[in-house]
Amino acid sequence: MTSNVPTSFVRAYLRASTAEQDASRALETIEAFARERGLIICSYYIENESGSRLERPELFRLLRDCQQNDILLIEDVDRLSRLSGEDWNTLKKMIRQKDIRVMAVNVPTHGL
Repeated sequence: MTSNVPTSFVRAYLRASTAEQDASRALETIEAFARERGLIICSYYIENESGSRLERPELFRLLRDCQQNDILLIEDVDRLSRLSGEDWNTLKKMIRQKDIRVMAVNVPTHGL
């Protein structure tokens, strides 16, 4: 007997740098990306915080909510981080400890 219970959840993280910007502007893009791949987004984490700050309330809530093998879906890598080297290493460690998979809609391929 097979179970239809998902083994991982997709959690979408949308971030803008300032209150004047619309963090949810990428919502359609992220939802289309997930739909095309048969993924169902179970929760959204939307905030207006600088990507150069590690301490972001919605990002930390997402990390607390995540279970092993969950997917962290972002529009672009810079929506997740513009952190300094030390803070970036801290964030990567947090992601790895929970075995979270990161998926980006737009992955830069120039220079490859």
